[in-house]
Amino acid sequence: MFKMKQVIKIVFIGLFLTLSLSSCSEKLSGNDQSSFDSSRKKVEAKLNDKEKANLEKALRVALSEAMWLKMNEPEKYHEESINHISLGLIDGKSYGAVLDLADDILQKQQERKIVHLQQEIDSLQKQKSEFERVKKDLAVFQLEPIELDLEDFFGESVPRIIVSMKYIGKQPLTGSQGFSYVLKKRSSQAIISDEQSVFGESDSVLQPGESRVNTIVFNQQKKEYPKLWNFANYPVKGINLADYDLELIVTTQSIKSNDRETVLPKSSVTLINENLKKLEDEITALKKENISLDDLQLT
Repeated sequence: MFKMKQVIKIVFIGLFLTLSLSSCSEKLSGNDQSSFDSSRKKVEAKLNDKEKANLEKALRVALSEAMWLKMNEPEKYHEESINHISLGLIDGKSYGAVLDLADDILQKQQERKIVHLQQEIDSLQKQKSEFERVKKDLAVFQLEPIELDLEDFFGESVPRIIVSMKYIGKQPLTGSQGFSYVLKKRSSQAIISDEQSVFGESDSVLQPGESRVNTIVFNQQKKEYPKLWNFANYPVKGINLADYDLELIVTTQSIKSNDRETVLPKSSVTLINENLKKLEDEITALKKENISLDDLQLT
């Protein structure tokens, strides 16, 4: 008799739990907007304010996923609206199931961000490798000691900086070469002049040991750099511009030879490395972050 009562008691407890779970598992319908609105009211009737907020967050996460699917899988969803895709994601799901879906989506979105960032890193690494290859190809010119001379400029003597780039390749170089010349005030890094010059034609031949020579007219006030006007004899060979608060950066920008042109990319290795560091830091942070609905704010 005792065993019979125990069995009956267990049966009734099981039935009670089943009924309770059933009453709490109203499901959302994604058949259409009207069905969804009606089913949502039924689901929310059994939820407290916090649970209603969580449901709203979860539905917004589902909507964001629908937007992603529409943009990134157009062949599969080209005939469906974002709203229709979103309704399909939550169709037939209870409150708890929708929250689980949202958590899964958030995790998936996190993984996609990491993949996207890694793709950016891979692209930058390729740019870096290409930059270094091109820079190596262009490293066939060597800056010779700087000369300083004076020239007449509308009746006034002004300094001119003579810059020679010596070709150190082993074979004659046919074609044209481009260089950039950036003259700065060393203490402030202010740019005094920024020039570019191209030497040679398609049939020009530069022999090993020959140089491409450019002249930079110094157009600054004499009172700011008086020493450049005060040498006893000109030209002055092997002048150290740093002694006069000047800095000259000469870069081989391009070499065009035999219908092949090698051009230095506009970006720099320093900038690429900075961007790589930022992306790697973002990935590290994302991998440590465990985002959930609780982290989201309704606005």
